[in-house]
Amino acid sequence: MTILQIKCSYFRPTLFLLVLLVVGLLTACSKNAPQISIEPSLRDLGTQPQQMIDLIFEVKNTGNADLVIEKVSVSCACTTAELEKNTIPPGESAKLRVKFDPAKDNLFGQIQRVIYLRSNDPAKPEAEAEFRVIIQKPEG
Repeated sequence: MTILQIKCSYFRPTLFLLVLLVVGLLTACSKNAPQISIEPSLRDLGTQPQQMIDLIFEVKNTGNADLVIEKVSVSCACTTAELEKNTIPPGESAKLRVKFDPAKDNLFGQIQRVIYLRSNDPAKPEAEAEFRVIIQKPEG
């Protein structure tokens, strides 16, 4: 046997074991990840008068690690969103309370607002909750 043959026969099993180790680590990491789910993700409120609208969405962690909500933002200043807790353990949920005041800016007609949640979910780092409504034009 030459030195080259000895090196090749030594490195093949080592390389094979290294590949198995990397695949195992990647599989283990993907199993221990948070997973965000928002229910319902879209709410159609139909036609409403021009008054305060108060909604509750449920933010669930369907993964196997703590879900950390890093930021909650809204598509318009007339909408506010508040999450009851920023860390959601696996299998648990938190309420997302959304308030929309169309009278504040005299809004009416078809309205669509989106709430963005940035989290540590590796597959879906930004999730959205959305509502649609037709605000009646005030009389007068």
